[in-house]
Amino acid sequence: MAGFFYSGMIASNPTKSSGQAMIRRSLALPWWTGFALSWLLPLTTLAFAVTGPHAWPVALAWTLPVFALILADLWGPDECRRVPSTAPRWFFDGLLFGLVGLQIANLLAIGDMIGGLDWTDGPAILSALINLLALRILGGTNVCCSVIAPAHELIHRHSRWQRRLGRLLLLTCFYDHFHVAHRLGHHARLGTMDDPSSALASETYPAFFWRSLRGQWRTAWRHQPGAVLQGLAIKFGMMVGYALAFGWLALFMWAYINVVGIRLLEAVNYFQHFGLRRKSADPRSTAWRCDSAVSLFLFLGLPRHADHHRRPGVSYPDLDITSDQPRLPCGYLGMAVWVKNASGSFRNWAARAGGWESGSARPCASGRGADDRALQDYLFGPRQL
Repeated sequence: MAGFFYSGMIASNPTKSSGQAMIRRSLALPWWTGFALSWLLPLTTLAFAVTGPHAWPVALAWTLPVFALILADLWGPDECRRVPSTAPRWFFDGLLFGLVGLQIANLLAIGDMIGGLDWTDGPAILSALINLLALRILGGTNVCCSVIAPAHELIHRHSRWQRRLGRLLLLTCFYDHFHVAHRLGHHARLGTMDDPSSALASETYPAFFWRSLRGQWRTAWRHQPGAVLQGLAIKFGMMVGYALAFGWLALFMWAYINVVGIRLLEAVNYFQHFGLRRKSADPRSTAWRCDSAVSLFLFLGLPRHADHHRRPGVSYPDLDITSDQPRLPCGYLGMAVWVKNASGSFRNWAARAGGWESGSARPCASGRGADDRALQDYLFGPRQL
């Protein structure tokens, strides 16, 4: 009765009602603060490691945020707005720099947690193994979304120290060659047979995964062998130091988590350009469209991939939606799970959505893809790390 009376008062007082609506709008956060979602996985991983080891039911419960993100990515809303120019740049850069610090903290916390696992009897061993399984789920997803994705953003920055931060992130996930192969291989040869990261319509995910890995290593070695050797030496030193500090099991898990993350990343590479070929100098014709809000925030703008290839030096909040590509049915996390586990089903779907016959190859064009002068200058200009 009191609620009805209060509602009646508000209805009879439109000035008060409009004032309250104005207050609610002023208290609401801008939509672009959703990019803070990129911190969810590293913070969850850090909290899990710092408070662990856990009893096995608790350890499994810690993985729920990963599955919640996948479900939200499958059935969540779209987001097609562009970040307004008035939005503070420090917010978006702060997210990136914070992710670098979180990755370092996670490596230390994970090593310390693994050193505290109990292997004395059967129940303890079971609990320890489930803790490692939870680390695999949390850590592997985190490496893909919150380590490699921000590293990708940073290695495209114009500032040398920011590119070095990106390379540092790649070193921590044993993917340092990516900073060379991505720019001088993928961006330069997008949508051609020479690009190891452009999947053919006839290609399964496992076949693409191994071709992409080999091709990226060859590209990096061909263009900057000194940088590749330097990265290998740094990674070797990091691995020795980690093993001495936390033990061989911790080193194994670090490497294993990185493999899980890289496989997820390559699944993203697989469907981003699957079966598409460059029809002109405009690279927008060779990326699938994804409007998922969860993917946009979690992967720091990476789903606006066509515009990224058109303007590779533009920061993630300034990327636009483009409308001239075939559209993915869900976000990046859902797509990655799909293609990793059932790439044949995905290929059949893509054949219908992309307009080519199921099961037939749609080969990329031969030759170089980067024809316009602006892209050439960006790719091959003096941008040494």
